[in-house]
Amino acid sequence: MILTRKQKESLVIQLASQGRTTREIAKAAHVSPKDIGIIIRRFTGEDKDYQNNPHSLTSKAFQMFKENKSRVDVAITLNLESDHVVTLFEDYIQLLNLDKLMAIYKDLGDGIYLLDYLFHHMKWEGIATKDAISRFVEMAGRLTRLDEEELKLCEQIGKLNSKKFELENEIEEEIKELDQYDVSLIEKSQNI
Repeated sequence: MILTRKQKESLVIQLASQGRTTREIAKAAHVSPKDIGIIIRRFTGEDKDYQNNPHSLTSKAFQMFKENKSRVDVAITLNLESDHVVTLFEDYIQLLNLDKLMAIYKDLGDGIYLLDYLFHHMKWEGIATKDAISRFVEMAGRLTRLDEEELKLCEQIGKLNSKKFELENEIEEEIKELDQYDVSLIEKSQNI
C-alpha cells in the first residue's frame, strides 16, 4: 500500500512517540532518516524555519495544542475555520495515540459532560482507580442482567395474574353450579 506524504508523516510521529528508533521508522514508513528528523522537529516545534513558513499551519496548530491552547485560540490565532481546527485536533489526538478517547468523545457527543461528571465524582469519592472502575463496570453488567430478569419476572407475573383471573372465573362458575345443584337437591329432598 502506498502512503501519502501526510500519512507517512503521521506514521513517523506515531512510531517516534512509541519510542522506535530512526532505523525502525525509516524501514516501516519508507522515509529517509533525514526526512524523519525534519518531520519530528516540525512536530515538536524545534524547526523554527518551518514554523515561520505560512504553509505550515498544521504544525503551528499542533504546537499550540501541545501548549494546551484551546481550539478556539488556535482558530483565532491561525485564522482557521472551525471545521479545519477540529480536523487538525483529531489528527493531533491520533498522533498522540488517544484515538480511543476521541472515539468516546464522538460517541457521547453532547453527553460528554456526563462522563466528565462521573469521572470527577468518582475521583472525589476516591474510587477513580482501575480496580474500582472494573468493579463498577462489573456491577453495571449485573444491573443490566437484573433489569432483564425483572422484565421476565413482570411478564411471568402478568401471565400468572391472567391465569388467576381465569381460574377465579372458573371457580365462580363452579360455585354457581354447586349452588344450583344444592338447590336442586334441597328441592328433591323436600319432595321425597
